[in-house]
Amino acid sequence: MTTAIAVCGLVLAASAAPKVAVIHSAWSDRVFDGEWDDELQALGWASEEFENVQVGQLAPRLGEFDLVIAGSVANYENPVDMTPYRDAWLNFLQAGGCLLVTDANYGTTLNDWVNTFGPGFALSTATCASHRDGTPESRVTTWADHPLLTCPNDLGPVLSRRWTIWAHMDSWPEGWESLITCQDGKSLFLARPVGEGLLVVTSHFSFRSPQDQGAGVALLENVWLNALNGRSGLRVTRLEFGPSAPGPAAAILALRNDTGAPLAVRARVAVEPAAAEGASEGASVELATGEATEVRVPYAIVERGKVTARLVVENRSGTLLEWPKALDIPEAVTLTLQRKHLYPNRPMLEAAATLAPPTDAGPGDAAVVWYIDGDYHSRAEGVEGAASLAVDIDKLRLGKHTLGATLFSDDQAVGEASAEFFHHGDPRFGVRGDGVTLLEGKPFFPFGFYHVSQSFDAAHRSQCVRDLAAAGFNCAHTRAMTVEEYGPFLDECAKLGVYIVTEFSAPMFETVERYRDHPAVLAWNPGDEPELNGLSAEEFASRYDRLKQIDPNHLIYAVIANPHEYVNYALGTEVLAPDPYPIPNAPVSVVYHQLKQARLEAERVNTMLWGVLQCFGTYGPWTRPPSAQELRAMTYLALLAGVKGIIYYTYGDQGWVVTEHPEQWEAAKALVPEMQRLSPAILDGEFTLLCEGEGGVFAGAWAHEGKTHTVVVNTSDEPRTFDPVGPVEPMGVAVKEG
Repeated sequence: MTTAIAVCGLVLAASAAPKVAVIHSAWSDRVFDGEWDDELQALGWASEEFENVQVGQLAPRLGEFDLVIAGSVANYENPVDMTPYRDAWLNFLQAGGCLLVTDANYGTTLNDWVNTFGPGFALSTATCASHRDGTPESRVTTWADHPLLTCPNDLGPVLSRRWTIWAHMDSWPEGWESLITCQDGKSLFLARPVGEGLLVVTSHFSFRSPQDQGAGVALLENVWLNALNGRSGLRVTRLEFGPSAPGPAAAILALRNDTGAPLAVRARVAVEPAAAEGASEGASVELATGEATEVRVPYAIVERGKVTARLVVENRSGTLLEWPKALDIPEAVTLTLQRKHLYPNRPMLEAAATLAPPTDAGPGDAAVVWYIDGDYHSRAEGVEGAASLAVDIDKLRLGKHTLGATLFSDDQAVGEASAEFFHHGDPRFGVRGDGVTLLEGKPFFPFGFYHVSQSFDAAHRSQCVRDLAAAGFNCAHTRAMTVEEYGPFLDECAKLGVYIVTEFSAPMFETVERYRDHPAVLAWNPGDEPELNGLSAEEFASRYDRLKQIDPNHLIYAVIANPHEYVNYALGTEVLAPDPYPIPNAPVSVVYHQLKQARLEAERVNTMLWGVLQCFGTYGPWTRPPSAQELRAMTYLALLAGVKGIIYYTYGDQGWVVTEHPEQWEAAKALVPEMQRLSPAILDGEFTLLCEGEGGVFAGAWAHEGKTHTVVVNTSDEPRTFDPVGPVEPMGVAVKEG
């Protein structure tokens, strides 16, 4: 527990590391147990876990803890009425404790917990525009300029990219401060001081994925530093540690004296590994009661890599604040290649060098010298912070090559980096420059279904591809359960003319080695929905790189569910395949908006866009499947958004088999001849977007070989007329060719 000493009426926080209690419930097989473990381990904070039904054991021990985190669905399963523990919670806060309530989207969290503290704490929740409308515009938020959001971390970049907002706080009494506002004008983040403590309530939830660790750490640091402000009365409103490079540095510290007496303090930064003797002289300041000031605290960094900068604020009586900050000092040059695997129709090597020279490097112009396979290629003068290169490698031999970059300052080399890239021949399945799939050089439109093979036996998987082939579909996404059993299955697929995207229960690289030359192979999926399943964008890209080295002749495929992650995963794949499943919880237009957003990210890095569309229901939050009209509308919305391939989810999964649902199966089969007729125009025509959601109408036209194919989708609940197509029924699709 943080030790505290009373000196001249001022409470001194001698340590920045709190002791933490985390509360969770047993919801959904305890999926949120350990939600905050990674963040707390990264911070080095001691913690203890409690299930919500153990609150009777926690309440008398609250004085042992500094921070309590109510995790996702913390009081949802077996909800506990906190009224009997009201005094314990209030005493904890009054004495300087901090309570962070995440996932404040349920009455069990608000009515049964926070609201029991008294009328001044009463909050309500309601569905948010972010979930209700599902558009990028509906997810735009407004942020207050407040230390809880900016000090010591800027929470904007890390919280805004997360899509886990489906509700907001609909009402709150005086005494609360709303810091993040949604498109409905309601709050996603509320805070209020309680005595010397702090209560923070937010709609943000689910910090259990490794992809969320950075956001979770930043949120905890901000909440705890601002909680310390209430304990000490010395308020920190800005804390920045300066540039991440070796050499002289300075922390910027903004302070306000909220105590009842003048303060004379000294701030210093100690660095581990230590800087040279005398490099961290610190800074002193005197503050009258209520006075605020900003000070520059010099220090020095002597090494690259992981270092710790520890801010200490002290006076004659002792330490007022101690705050450690983990810094990752990058190498002088870091290379990023847009594509490591290059082909005859896409031979451009594009590279970016991020530059971090020592802060005391000479004042002369910096330059980057580029090398290919150790030979001088070119020199970029006057660079600052970054340099880029684009070079056609078509004349390089096939195989592996090396790109190098050396940073010079005053003609002295201060850092270098290198990266491998690969020049391949023409692949069997490839990517055209405009995002179209090529099969042996010819345009190809993948159109098929998923089969969740781990839920069924091998015979069911084979029946799936037979049904798909009979209906005219040309591809399927399946799973290799073992290396040996997958060969006969692929043989059958080849005879049926169904190409396969493969996911893995079998050893991934061994399976690819075995079947990379099989004629049924279309693509490899190294990890489904990686951002939801603990597979970072970096690890996914690493798998992509290794798979392409083993098999350069087939595609790598990535399904991404979180729209905020499109930007992170688009580069580490050749096919970006988002999977919006709106029915019945969101409007069908979500399909267009999310796929358009994904297309923009895919185009930025020359990645193809396919769509994984919903053809299932009756389990989980999807209480019904899409109707035939909705399925058709989603298909054409996806085409208008720019997809160049569609795989429906799913032929079979859990309690769902599409052939047992005639409405959905017949609707999907009816789309096959339409896609066969339209796909030449979709792949090789010139597209014009005619209407983007006005009155619920989406429309576009493909001009191809003297014909214009016009598609209109009416997502509204009322009939709409669109020239030249004419009337379109609610949730209807009109296709005019001529």
